[in-house]
Amino acid sequence: MSRIEQTVIMLAPSSNESKKTRKMPHARGRTRRLGVVGCPRHANALDPMSVPISSNVSASANAPAPPPTRALRRLGLALALGLVLLIAVLPIASAQRQHRVRAGQTLAAIATRHHVSLSNLAGANRLRTTARLQVGQVLTIPEEGVAYVAVGQTLSHVANENNITAEQLARANRMDVGTVLQPGQRLVLPGHENTAAARREYGRPRNPGVVTLSRFSTRETVRIRVLDSRGRPRPAARTQLARLMRERGTDATSRIDDRLIRLMVQVSDHFGGRKVYIISGFRAASGFTRESSRHVQGKAIDFRIDRVSNTDLRDYCRQLPDVGVGYYPNSTFIHLDTRSESAYWVDYSRSGEAPRYRRNGGTADTRGGGDESDSAADASEPE
Repeated sequence: MSRIEQTVIMLAPSSNESKKTRKMPHARGRTRRLGVVGCPRHANALDPMSVPISSNVSASANAPAPPPTRALRRLGLALALGLVLLIAVLPIASAQRQHRVRAGQTLAAIATRHHVSLSNLAGANRLRTTARLQVGQVLTIPEEGVAYVAVGQTLSHVANENNITAEQLARANRMDVGTVLQPGQRLVLPGHENTAAARREYGRPRNPGVVTLSRFSTRETVRIRVLDSRGRPRPAARTQLARLMRERGTDATSRIDDRLIRLMVQVSDHFGGRKVYIISGFRAASGFTRESSRHVQGKAIDFRIDRVSNTDLRDYCRQLPDVGVGYYPNSTFIHLDTRSESAYWVDYSRSGEAPRYRRNGGTADTRGGGDESDSAADASEPE
């Protein structure tokens, strides 16, 4: 008889209930008692109701999981610590870029390639502007809105290079004007402060419609109610605004576009009525300012707002209908003008340089505007 047949016989009900087990040869010639695994000796193997459930089974099912081992606790702690460090380092890593020097490259060429000033690049790497580079040398590229002190520079040198006063630069960095700077020291430019105040909700102004305007080059400041009860520019306010937006050097004035005036009030109210610094308004066609520029038509302004980052100001102005917005990563203001269709551009130029545009995230264009008379051609150079 085969082993399978023996097993079937063993599982079949026995006619003699007194026989509880059967003997069969073991593989090694010994005998042993067989039964169904997990069944008591007196239970019917084919009757599931006759098999009692052990209390040990239910208790083990409801028993709590064993506590984690010390190794698992250490692993969890290490992962949490790594996540915290990653969150802390990520903004710095994303803001700073690096460049590996190739054969024939100079510090000035690398600065031009990355749209930063020569002195800023030298300061970020604690070098002199005339330093000779080695092939394979890794340079840190400064981030937007930041000036690094080059060897031999003072606060006034850095301020003049970025078209701001030493007092403004000192206030933005919470230092005295006479502070001695160290090579490689990082200074934040006005309008680029990444403070908690710039990130918070700005709230409503104390007097909606009342705008504080300051002409940057002469520090003339007025606080006026710009619009009348019907939303039209008041004659007195129009005269004062034209005076503040006059051409630098000639003091020539022009009528300011009504819609631009209303937009300035809207922007001021949105940022809680903070002071508006006018960098440039009306300009006659000359140099990099062409006849088609909206500055010539009194429809454009270059400005920034006190204690508001230029990125926040830029992002809000881009939400306005039918406007042109120019962003200047290497300067301290943004450009706003009125037009029939909205446009946006980025200009990497600095004071006295030809415009270097980047449209819609593309590469920079150093042609000085070309045929872009509807958009980037109206961007103003820093004064």
